[in-house]
Amino acid sequence: MNRRLVIVIVVLLLVLLGLGGLYVFLAGGRPDTAGAEKPKPASETGLVHVRTIYVANGQNLFRPVGIGADAQGNFFVTLKDAQKVIEFDRNGDFVRMWGERGLQAGQLMAPLGVAVDRLAGHVYVTDRMRLRLICYDTQGRYLWEVPVLNALAPVVTKDGVAVLSFGPIALFDSEGQVIKEVGSRGYDPGMVDYPRAAAALPDGSLVVADSNNCRVQRLKLEGEATATAMWVLGTPPRFQDDPETMFGVPSGVAVDELGRAFVLDGFRHTITVVDSDNGEVIHTFKELEGQADGLFRLPTGIAYLGDRTFAITDTYNDRVQIVRLLLPEENTVIARAPWARWLLLPLLLLPILWVLLRRRAYATAEALEAASEREQLRLVAGALKRVGVLPEVYDRFAEAVEHDVLIGDFLVRLDADAEREDRLEALLEASKPRVRAFSTMGRRLVLVADDDQARAIREKGVRRVLTLDELAERYKIAE
Repeated sequence: MNRRLVIVIVVLLLVLLGLGGLYVFLAGGRPDTAGAEKPKPASETGLVHVRTIYVANGQNLFRPVGIGADAQGNFFVTLKDAQKVIEFDRNGDFVRMWGERGLQAGQLMAPLGVAVDRLAGHVYVTDRMRLRLICYDTQGRYLWEVPVLNALAPVVTKDGVAVLSFGPIALFDSEGQVIKEVGSRGYDPGMVDYPRAAAALPDGSLVVADSNNCRVQRLKLEGEATATAMWVLGTPPRFQDDPETMFGVPSGVAVDELGRAFVLDGFRHTITVVDSDNGEVIHTFKELEGQADGLFRLPTGIAYLGDRTFAITDTYNDRVQIVRLLLPEENTVIARAPWARWLLLPLLLLPILWVLLRRRAYATAEALEAASEREQLRLVAGALKRVGVLPEVYDRFAEAVEHDVLIGDFLVRLDADAEREDRLEALLEASKPRVRAFSTMGRRLVLVADDDQARAIREKGVRRVLTLDELAERYKIAE
């Protein structure tokens, strides 16, 4: 490997290390959390912290509660006590904010849930205190509202917008007209008790975080007193704070493109991954309680942003966190640090750089004849390693031996035009770099017999020419 190639590789690696350090700096945690407890490494937990958001447009995110995302990963957050709705893009950058405290149409008192329907151009907000489902456009302009008793959270489905409440689940069309009401408050499968969140599946059914019943259900919006339960995971508590329940208080649920439901347990600080087809637990992310980045205190909602990335309203830490959740089989270095794939691309280019920058040596017949007379064939072979020659030159020296060194081992037979009378032209043509022939790419060096031959070759446009005398001055044979 020549010196120029080494320099290029070192510079390239330094640039990549610098970019990696810049990423770590930009994606790092907030300075004032440096002394807080540290979560376990992502290689063990599968939870990769991406970003923490404390402020939006100069407003502190005090007690963020509701969260909902669109198919592109833009997400909306409600601040219940500040009566605000805030939109962020997929990277967590602020887009817009709206909301005014009051009891008039379009105003807010205690906004809980939020959902977005980009196709209809609607953002739905449930206001617990005003007992309303309020519809805005995606710019935050008020459109309409309808009364809903004990409204908790909206969910956009293929059939309309479903609104969770203490009792029945109401389905509205995009104009606020009631389509139907399904289910009631209770403990039986298909009944719910304070369901704080749900996620819609392609068939229109919902994976519901049945919070006070400490369970998760997949429900079809069919039936009257009870909805149609396709499966139920967990059982209602026997008494308050029953430690035997599967969930403490499931408060959020999001579904990814693989149909996996990620259930956020706000009290036990876990995220349980459930197969939405059969209700079987796939994996659980545990020990997530704390103040450091990647930990939570009574989190409320979770939204899927795509590419295994989620936004979580970390309610009692007064912030929103963006994290990646990787199941054990997904927990690879590239998955934990997607930017690392850009480090691999330059590394994959190194072989091409090596081909382009490595030296390829060629020799004229006169140069090898002179080297043979001076017993310097070993010197040529040792210094140049592989030497391209015309076919007749290869045949002449292939079996030549100098001090037990078989010279043919160091020669490369070129595919040259045998009809060309000017053999120097034939050598230069055969050694010309070709894109399709990697064996002839690289920096070309031609070994010649003397200065006269060197001038003749330079006149033909070859820049790197070395005479036999110059080679002998640069290299010595170690006996």
